[in-house]
Amino acid sequence: MKKIIIILSLLILIVGCAEQIDKTDNIKEVPKETEQIEEQTLIEPEQKEVEEAAPKSDEELPIVQEDVVEETDTPSNIICQKIPLTEQLSPSDRYYCFAAVNHNPEFCQKIEVDPGDEEEEANKNICLAVASEDSSYCKKMQDPLSKHVCYYQLAVISDNINFCDDIDYDKNERLQCYFTFVSNLYWWDKSNEIKTEYCNKFPTNEPDRNTCLAFKERDVSLCKNNINCLTFFKQDMSFCAGKGSTLKDCVRDRAMTSKDISICETLTGEKRDDCIGDFCTHIKLDTSICDKISDDMERQSRYVEVAINLASE
Repeated sequence: MKKIIIILSLLILIVGCAEQIDKTDNIKEVPKETEQIEEQTLIEPEQKEVEEAAPKSDEELPIVQEDVVEETDTPSNIICQKIPLTEQLSPSDRYYCFAAVNHNPEFCQKIEVDPGDEEEEANKNICLAVASEDSSYCKKMQDPLSKHVCYYQLAVISDNINFCDDIDYDKNERLQCYFTFVSNLYWWDKSNEIKTEYCNKFPTNEPDRNTCLAFKERDVSLCKNNINCLTFFKQDMSFCAGKGSTLKDCVRDRAMTSKDISICETLTGEKRDDCIGDFCTHIKLDTSICDKISDDMERQSRYVEVAINLASE
C-alpha cells in the first residue's frame, strides 16, 4: 500500500494493550538519492462561513491547479515538493503531504483513482479525512486496515483524541487509538499536553491507564512492573536481554529513549529502517536522518511524516 504506509509509521510506536502491536509492512518508501521535484505552489484555503453548509462531496471539491497557485515555501511544503523521491514511487504521497500540511482537501482531488482501485480509493479517503478533519470518510471504508489507518491518522494529525471515540466497531481498536495518541505526544516531548481525561478513557483495570499517567508525569515509577511501559523510559541495553527480551522493538526503544541514533545501526534490514524512521519523525525531525533508510517507500513515507509533524509544531 502507498498511503496507508504513511500512518502505519505512527503505529510503530505503540507498545500498549498488554503487547506491542506488530507493525504492518505497508509503510515503505524512498531511495538512495532524492530527486529534485519541480517546485509546487499552494493556494490559501477559502475562509469558512460562520454557518457551514453540508460537506462537499469528493466530486464537488475543486482541484488545485499547480501552475496558478501562490508559492508557499514553508519547511513542510519544501519537503512535500521533493516527493516522489524517485520516478518509481507514487505521486499520491505528494498531494497527501500538501493536503495534510495545509489542511486543504483540494489537494486530495489530484490523487487519481482508477475504476475498481480500492487501495487508491482508500488513500484518497484518508487524505480527505485528515485534510478536512472529518471522520465520515473513515466511517464509510470497508477494508479494516484502511479504516484503522484513517482513524489513527485523523486523531494524531488533527491533535484530537476524540476522533478515536468514533471507533464504535471494535473496543480494542479504540483503546489502541487512544494509546497511539498519547504515546506520540510522549515521544514528541509534549507530555504537558496529555490530559488526565485522556488517561481516563482507558478502563481502570487496563495497564495502559497507568502507562498514560506515566507518560503524562514522565515518571517511570508509575509503570510498576509493566515492561510495555518501562520500555518507554531510559533503560540500559541489558534490559532487552532481560525483562524486555519479549518486546519486538526493545532496541528501537533504547535508541529513542537515549536519543542515540547509532543504536539503530545495531539492527539490520526492516528493523533498522523502522528504528531510523521513528527517530527522524519523533526524536529529531530531520529528513537528512531519514535519508539513512534503505527502503525507498519507507523513506518517502517518513519524509511525509516529518513534513506533517513540522507543520504542527
